[in-house]
Amino acid sequence: MLLEVNDLSLSLKRAGKYSKILDGISFQVAQGETLGIVGESGCGKSMTALSLMQLLPDKARLGGKVDLQGEQITSFSKRKLEKIRGNQMSMIFQDPLTSLNPLHTVGTQVEESLILHTKKSKQERRDRVLHLLRAVGLPRAEELIDEYPHQLSGGMRQRVMIAIAMACEPQLLICDEPTTALDVTVQAQILELMNDIKRQTKMGIIMITHDMGVVAEVCDRVIVMYAGKIVEEAPVIELFQNPKHPYTQGLLDSIPKLGERKKKLGSIPGTVPTPGNMPAGCRFADRCIHAMDICRSTLPPMINILENHQTACWLYDEKEAKNDGSARSTELETALHN
Repeated sequence: MLLEVNDLSLSLKRAGKYSKILDGISFQVAQGETLGIVGESGCGKSMTALSLMQLLPDKARLGGKVDLQGEQITSFSKRKLEKIRGNQMSMIFQDPLTSLNPLHTVGTQVEESLILHTKKSKQERRDRVLHLLRAVGLPRAEELIDEYPHQLSGGMRQRVMIAIAMACEPQLLICDEPTTALDVTVQAQILELMNDIKRQTKMGIIMITHDMGVVAEVCDRVIVMYAGKIVEEAPVIELFQNPKHPYTQGLLDSIPKLGERKKKLGSIPGTVPTPGNMPAGCRFADRCIHAMDICRSTLPPMINILENHQTACWLYDEKEAKNDGSARSTELETALHN
C-alpha cells in the first residue's frame, strides 16, 4: 500500500485552549489510485492534506500514524520531512496566484525542487523544467520559463503548479481544490491532464474538493468528511448510485441532473459546527431530518454496509449489514427515499 493513515487527529490552539480539528481519520491510497475527499468548507479536507504534509503551526498537536511506503512519517524530524516533501510526496495548493512567488520566474520556481532533491547540472535542470512545462500543456515553454506568474492566466498558473509538484516524480500527489478558481473549460483541461499524469506515472493521488462533478471525473474511491470525521467511504460509482449517509445524500441532491426538471435544488439546512462546539453525538444530527435520540447523545461507529462501502450512521445496524449488505430496516428504507 502506498499510503496508510490510521486514527489521524489534529488539535490547534485557539483562544488559549486546544480544539480538535480532525478526529480518528483512517484511510488508504494504493499506487495508481485516485482517492477523493469531499465535504463542505470547514469539514477538515484541507487540514487533512496539511497534516499529511505536516505543514502545520508549531503548536499543533498531531496524533495517529501516517505510513508512506512503509515508513511512519509522523515520527520524522523536520530535516527528514524536507527530504520527502516535493520528492516522494507533493501537493498542489488551492490558489495558484498566492502559491507562486511573484518575485521569481516560472523556471526558477519549477527548478527549486530539482535543486533540493537531485544532483542534476544547471543545463540538465533547465532541460527538465522545459520538459515539465511542455508536459503540462503550456505553450512556448522556452519563453515562459523566464516569465513571472502575473504574466500568466489562471489556468496557466495552475499548470505551473502541477509542473512544480511533478518535478521529482513523486509517488503521492495531494491536490487541494486544484480547479476551484478556474472556468469550466480550463477545469476540464486540468482534470484531463491529471488523469493523463496518473496513467503515465502510476502515482497515487488524493483529490480534495467540494465539487462532486470533479469526483465523478477523476476519482476511483471517495471519502466523505463532515466536521473533522469520515462519515462515508465507497467506490465512486457505488457512492453515486447508493449513498448511505444522510449527509452524502444531501450533497448529491444539491447537484443538478441532466434531463431532470426541478424548481429548486436540494440543500442542507444549517452550518458545519465549529471545532470548539462539537455535539456529543453524531456531528450531523442537528442538520439531519432522520435524527433520533441516540444520534444526539452517542457518536456512531463506522460500519461495513457492503464489502467496500462503510458509513457512520445510527440508521444502520452492523448485524443487518453483515447478514445481507443492506443495513437498513424497512421503516428507515421508506423514510430515506421519501
